[in-house]
Amino acid sequence: MARVTPSAATGAELVRQRLAESIASKQAMLDSDCVRQAADVASLITVSLTAGGKVIFFGNGGSASDASHLAGELLGRFAYDRPALA
Repeated sequence: MARVTPSAATGAELVRQRLAESIASKQAMLDSDCVRQAADVASLITVSLTAGGKVIFFGNGGSASDASHLAGELLGRFAYDRPALA
């Protein structure tokens, strides 16, 4: 998909382009091995926490923010009301 520069696009065109890029990225993930890998990682996390173990997330810079977000998901709730997992 050709990039539209802000000066050449209206706000709506730019939003439409960004949404199309996001959809294409997610579609590529669906067609890759990411789905199986994510399910495998979720299973390992479940096994660890069920056995009384722990999960450690870490990162540097932006990855540290991602790690913090993931840890927060285990402490709070994601899809429905539930007690903390960790």
